[in-house]
Amino acid sequence: MANGTPTATLADYLRGNIDLETDTLRVALFNDSTAYTFDPAAHEFVSDVLDGGTTAQEFGGGSGTGYSRQDLANASVTANDTDTRADFDADDVTFAALNNATIQGAIVYKQVGGDDTTPGDDPIVQVYDDDQADAGDFPIPANGSDIQIQWGAEGIFSVDTV
Repeated sequence: MANGTPTATLADYLRGNIDLETDTLRVALFNDSTAYTFDPAAHEFVSDVLDGGTTAQEFGGGSGTGYSRQDLANASVTANDTDTRADFDADDVTFAALNNATIQGAIVYKQVGGDDTTPGDDPIVQVYDDDQADAGDFPIPANGSDIQIQWGAEGIFSVDTV
């Protein structure tokens, strides 16, 4: 399992190119039909991960039905002075009526251009690669069931001081 943020995305945060509170952020799922390991140096854009062959297969593209990407709602960044970090969080995300595939992970990304037709310019915000064989954080959907991604107590991710 490898979770993380692409190094290019970290630079985009510092340059002000990604605003976690105002940009359109979405969540895509990928299944376990292709072996995938997150590479923070190489996986910068959605198309770098969901290429349908050499990296990850999007959930609905080959197996699984009832799937569509979901928007993140109520995204917020909060300074946590007690733990000397900043936390990024949003509402939990529900994918309705998924069936017939095993979810390996999820990608949170910034949608550029108003739709998902150009994944080569949609930067990845965070990757959660949690293979179901390890009984991880993503529940295996039963036929026609809803699944909900519940972000951790600290939110989607945190940035600590050095």
